[in-house]
Amino acid sequence: MVVKLSAGLTALVAVAVISSPAAAVADAGAPVLIATSGVLCSVSADDVARGGGPTVACQRSDGETFPQSPFSNTKPNPKLTLAVVRPGGQFQWDLGSVSGGQPINVAVGQTYNANGWTIEANDQRATFAYGAAGHGMWINAELVHPN
Repeated sequence: MVVKLSAGLTALVAVAVISSPAAAVADAGAPVLIATSGVLCSVSADDVARGGGPTVACQRSDGETFPQSPFSNTKPNPKLTLAVVRPGGQFQWDLGSVSGGQPINVAVGQTYNANGWTIEANDQRATFAYGAAGHGMWINAELVHPN
């Protein structure tokens, strides 16, 4: 009887945790991976690893670096792998990679919205723009252009 009561209580706690509104809120702000134009991008509402706030961080899909990416200032001075932009148009290069769940493929002619960012793909590049101001960047595997 004690085992059944314990198992029943465990099941009740499990249901309460799974249906918790806090879990849904955490998922709503989670980074979304976008695959398009030869790049893989993390689109975040609050990128804590890069100082917090909305951010798009992109790397080339093939694992190479962008042609115009600079070298790191830290030894052994690898080329920086991430193009990172914030809603006000602030841009920086960073070292690292993006990761997460299954990427969403934004194909040519499609528009996708995630975490306040609008992503549009055409046959030459993908454009990431934040909110009404529209600051962000356009990007493909060969060129990164903040705007």
